[in-house]
Amino acid sequence: MAAEPVRAAVAPVAPTAYALPIADLAAVASGAGLEWVGTDAEKVQAVQQAMAATPQPARVPREVKPVVLPEEGPLVLVETRKNLSQVKLPFES
Repeated sequence: MAAEPVRAAVAPVAPTAYALPIADLAAVASGAGLEWVGTDAEKVQAVQQAMAATPQPARVPREVKPVVLPEEGPLVLVETRKNLSQVKLPFES
């Protein structure tokens, strides 16, 4: 008989808050000739809440154009080329 592998019970790890090293990031940005600009988390949250509170616009369905059926009659040949042998040009006179 084959022995089944023993699996160790692993406790799930709860995510922890991660703090960015702002001073290090500002130093990297200034070394590249840039300026590090931080975002106010409270303002971001306030804007996100305001966006969530705005009502969604009413959906207006697109109007489907009516289908135009082609004519069922016989085809007609139309000459589009002019017979130039009958035309008098100004330089011919």
